[in-house]
Amino acid sequence: MRNGQHFCDVQLQVGQESFKAHRLVLAASSPYFAALFTGGMKESSKDVVPILGIEAGIFQILLDFIYTGIVNIGVNNVQELIIAADMLQLTEVVHLCCEFLKGQIDPLNCIGIFQFSEQIACHDLLEFSENYIHVHFLEVHSGEEFLALTKDQLIKILRSEELSIEDEYQVFLAAMQWILKDLGKRRKHVVEVLDPIRFPLLPPQRLLKYIEGVSDFNLRVALQTLLKEYCEVCKSPKENKFCSFLQTSKVRPRKKARKYLYAVGGYTRLQGGRWSDSRALSCVERFDTFSQYWTTVSSLHQARSGLGVTVLGGMVYAIGGEKDSMIFDCTECYDPVTKQWTTVASMNHPRCGLGVCVCYGAIYALGGWVGAEIGNTIERFDPDENKWEVVGNMAVSRYYFGCCEMQGEHILVWLHSMTASILLEDGMRPKMLFIL
Repeated sequence: MRNGQHFCDVQLQVGQESFKAHRLVLAASSPYFAALFTGGMKESSKDVVPILGIEAGIFQILLDFIYTGIVNIGVNNVQELIIAADMLQLTEVVHLCCEFLKGQIDPLNCIGIFQFSEQIACHDLLEFSENYIHVHFLEVHSGEEFLALTKDQLIKILRSEELSIEDEYQVFLAAMQWILKDLGKRRKHVVEVLDPIRFPLLPPQRLLKYIEGVSDFNLRVALQTLLKEYCEVCKSPKENKFCSFLQTSKVRPRKKARKYLYAVGGYTRLQGGRWSDSRALSCVERFDTFSQYWTTVSSLHQARSGLGVTVLGGMVYAIGGEKDSMIFDCTECYDPVTKQWTTVASMNHPRCGLGVCVCYGAIYALGGWVGAEIGNTIERFDPDENKWEVVGNMAVSRYYFGCCEMQGEHILVWLHSMTASILLEDGMRPKMLFIL
């Protein structure tokens, strides 16, 4: 009927073009037209009604949809269509356009789609494009669109727990890439943009090397100040002031960051075999949370079981242990980059079944079998000095127990139902021990 212009009772003026239609059909299809024709507006009695803010070609497509239920969506008209359909409250067309954009999204255009969906307040498309950016972050931040993000949009992305990254250093590089794109205008945002970066997860030496390569003097000084604050607070328990770098969220890897689980050494024996037939292992296996596979990496120099294992500065440390009743004092360090184990300083006492944990940039080794006795001494390893020193004693001797750092002031140790806390004094030395 519309094509033959039969029973048409309204003429819609869109730019220089006019379209004849039926008020009843328009009102039944669109709340916008229903309000226009029945809401007491002056347009309700006019024969010619102007439609502003829409291009004639786009309106033709939407008018065809109202009459046929078919809409022709393409890469060249989808943005105009979704804006016009939203204005006319044609929710089905808006939904179809969103689904079309979802199907077209890729690492090179996802930022543009993200910004567009934010601009038109299309929450479904906004959530989809934002999730896509998180999942494909390593590809996305290499594109030109990433550099065109506003400061607030960038910070929102960098704060996300959902970024699929290899390590936190990649997030730092992405932030710096954005800053350096227009340093003159973005220099003032350095602290704000870098605030979401989890500096405790960045190896200080790697960060320092990057900073030394920054050519702009003022930017280099700003970065050096941030690094200095991080290093000082991480190594000094005397700092009582609040420091954003030490928020719990800053010292924990992002939820979707690539993580590795290491199984180091231990022992093996045939099923049903005797304990005396156990054999100490030197092999090391690693589980990749991205691929969900275990792989074998470089073996320890010394096979052992009953060892302590911890991570400091991105390195894995294997400490003490025993083989064939020989208790070791040796410490080995694994670098995930070079994929090699190196021998570092040995403890002052050989230990197996010891507890180990990291606190303020140092490794603590507690108790365990020390020779023929169960020990209560505590040793601390400084990786910068490559040196172990005895720093105190536990009130109770223990072996094969758990321990962890808590709030930078205590090392909690537990064995079955008994828990103890070691309070650390200035200089990182145990000050007192009490049973909880």
